[in-house]
Amino acid sequence: MKKIIVILIVLSMVLSLLLPIIVNAEKEDLSISAGKSLESMGVLEGNINGDLMLDKILNRQDMVVLISRLYKEENRAKSFLIKPKFSDITNEFYASYIAWSTDKGLIKGVGNDKFGFGKDTTVHEFQALLLRVLGYNEESNLWNSVPELAVKLGIMDGLENNPGEKLSRGQMAVMTLNTLKLTKKGSTITLAEFLNIKLD
Repeated sequence: MKKIIVILIVLSMVLSLLLPIIVNAEKEDLSISAGKSLESMGVLEGNINGDLMLDKILNRQDMVVLISRLYKEENRAKSFLIKPKFSDITNEFYASYIAWSTDKGLIKGVGNDKFGFGKDTTVHEFQALLLRVLGYNEESNLWNSVPELAVKLGIMDGLENNPGEKLSRGQMAVMTLNTLKLTKKGSTITLAEFLNIKLD
């Protein structure tokens, strides 16, 4: 009897050690598959070696570029003529993209006429952006309720809901792919159908 108890204790210890490894592996696989899906859509690009850099933290200005690709409007965003209203844009390459995104009502600043240029994107900020993409504009303004709604709709499927965490490119890929499968607010079609994107 004692031997059985010892064996059970050892097995439970081994399982408790293996479980986080298994969970992390599943999350990594999810990020990789989502990243490859976005790459095939032309949304996510890798470096010169083809690495999608899924572990890298996404900054706010690059987030805007990715969203312009999701909308298939990068060329329009790149040459958008209206000047952005923010005072902290230090690289003119991004100015037209940011102006395009604010004109579409997708991006809001961080206050005091600042965009938050050069700052890392948080999961919470990206949740709010994806809600706007889905047409939940009013709801995205209820800042404290954003993470809960993102979970309820399915934006966070397969991911932990840590709103204050910095957003990796892998997390961005999973959240974006989840969102593409969701129905637009007040509509019967998915975001993918609205954007004319074919999902695998």
